Amino acid sequence: MDVEEVKQLVQKPLDEDLWPKQLTAAVRLLAAFAGGDPEQITSALGEDGDLTMHLQGLWPRAIAQGIPLPLVAQVIQPQGPKPGQAADRLLRGVLNSYVLTLRDLTQLPKELYPRWREIRQIQNQLLMLQAILHQWRLEEDGAPVRVTLYGPVAGGTLKAAGLAGVKVTQAKLAKPWLHGFLGSLPMPAIVAGRRSQGGRAGSGQQQEVLARAKNLRRRQFPRTRSAALNRGEREVLYGKTAVSDFTAFDLEFSSGNAREGMFITEIGAVKVKANHIVDTFNVFVQVPARRHLNTYSQRVTGIHEETLKQYGLPANEAIRQFIDFIGEDSLLGFSVHGGDLPVLRRQFNLYPQPYRLIDVALLAKQAGPMPGNPEVSLTTYRHYLGLSLLAHGALYDAVTTYALYAYLQEDARDPEALVKEFDRVFEATSLKQKK
Repeated sequence: MDVEEVKQLVQKPLDEDLWPKQLTAAVRLLAAFAGGDPEQITSALGEDGDLTMHLQGLWPRAIAQGIPLPLVAQVIQPQGPKPGQAADRLLRGVLNSYVLTLRDLTQLPKELYPRWREIRQIQNQLLMLQAILHQWRLEEDGAPVRVTLYGPVAGGTLKAAGLAGVKVTQAKLAKPWLHGFLGSLPMPAIVAGRRSQGGRAGSGQQQEVLARAKNLRRRQFPRTRSAALNRGEREVLYGKTAVSDFTAFDLEFSSGNAREGMFITEIGAVKVKANHIVDTFNVFVQVPARRHLNTYSQRVTGIHEETLKQYGLPANEAIRQFIDFIGEDSLLGFSVHGGDLPVLRRQFNLYPQPYRLIDVALLAKQAGPMPGNPEVSLTTYRHYLGLSLLAHGALYDAVTTYALYAYLQEDARDPEALVKEFDRVFEATSLKQKK
């Protein structure tokens, strides 16, 4: 098939009235070019103007024509093109919505688990098609688009990428976790461009935060001689060597503006030895003088300013205890560059010692069950790992970070056993003893 012919059709501006037929024709041609089955590409325009497309023909031909997968193949485009918009511009949004659904394994039903390799081939096919559409928009003498495809890749996918000039790197993918397939059948249709809604702490989580803050006991730890966090600016160098003994941590902090400031409200950590939790750390932190905890932070975390005033520790005392709790351990965090490290830097001028900090999010992006970008949230991984823990709590996120690291090291913990172990150790080490 002539590459220029396909390129010209998918880049042709869509007509205001004929765009559904033109878009469908472009998708069929793209499917044929990429080794799919164009005959299985169909579409229907509803009375409300929404276009429903059945995209099973975009899959590698061997899968599309084989035993049917109970996988959603419908994508709804809720509005037509902008004036002068070409098919490829609209199609990239449609493909992206589909890719985001397939990469979040928590949306897939357990019935699909035995065929996860084929699902990964489908996702890689769609990722490659996105890259091809991008490549065709670049100048001919420009650098080629590069895409990393994780796990199984169909031969037709690689062939199409080569014809289009896209440079493909194949990478290892961790075997998916059965506990992570949480969707149901039939799967709902995908609506292109739909964005997820932000989280909000319910009344149950707010009550749990207050009860936990009331019952935390004060602890003292030996002063460490080799702190993982030290004052003084330095380059952040992440550790890459696997560790068996470590402290996994997470911070909750305000997301305020310049007036409100950025400061820690909760520190949570678990100490792990030989893949078992042996100690826990949890403190709430007072709001700094002349600062205010904004409403958004309180709504998302369930941590209220009055709770911090009554039960929190002064910030310098809290951070000192945390550093001493870490001791000689390596530190494990999740996506620390986006929040934890900036708040430690701004509030305390603290930086990690070289190679003492491992960012588990980076490991997950490189070979995890949902690798690459956009970034997968820790809440999604909590669901994927089957952990019955609250979200947006520093202590519980520290447990999830540890569980994800164990999974990536091919030493996954049974979720029910892990939660029971955490509950037992947390009660023994961090809560006031019942009289």
